[in-house]
Amino acid sequence: MSIFPQGADLLPFLEKESKLPGPAANLNLLRQFIIEATAEQTALCLSVLDKKPDPNSPATFVASCGVAASANPEIFKKAANSDNWRIRESAVLGLQNLGLKDLDSLYSVFDSWENANLLEKRCIAATLCEPALIKTGEKAEKILGVLNEYMEFIEMEKNVKSDEYKVFKKSMGYCISVAVAANPEKGKEFFEAWMRSPSSEVRWILSENLKKDRLRKMDSEWVDAQIEALSDVE
Repeated sequence: MSIFPQGADLLPFLEKESKLPGPAANLNLLRQFIIEATAEQTALCLSVLDKKPDPNSPATFVASCGVAASANPEIFKKAANSDNWRIRESAVLGLQNLGLKDLDSLYSVFDSWENANLLEKRCIAATLCEPALIKTGEKAEKILGVLNEYMEFIEMEKNVKSDEYKVFKKSMGYCISVAVAANPEKGKEFFEAWMRSPSSEVRWILSENLKKDRLRKMDSEWVDAQIEALSDVE
């Protein structure tokens, strides 16, 4: 039997159990909502989204539940562009859930996001760079292709002061490590090719990824060599 109330009792229940305001929302409950929510419950939560709640408010948790449990590509896209970082994260969680069920459907959603802006690129990268979605070297290689396009964009981008760019760049600071660790052979080739970039933005992203434990577990000697090579450039 579901723990989630029906009708008007749902939103107060989610607000009470949200753990907001606070440092971390109740993600276990959110994930349970993704699994159990009915279309009616999801729609009730989504009704809060347009009210643009404060990121640290219980109402944001309610809206996040609606986004994450949604199966609507337009809802995911809207949430990916939100000013509210928790709402953006809920889009990633919802899309990852979709990908775990049907990876082709996930790629179809992203294919529909033509000319993706920075926040949409960030959502795509953060969604795809999830270990549970990269269980084969082949999948990792495909994702490395996406990341390569994004690195080319970063290398050429001039407007690096915008909030959207900073959010995108921060995500790239960990996403690459996930794909590299999932396919070390192709991942190392990808990484070493970008080591030759003259861009300080690119070098920052590479440096951040080298701090991730997953790469050190993959090959600590290789990580040390890349760190040394980056320090020589800088």
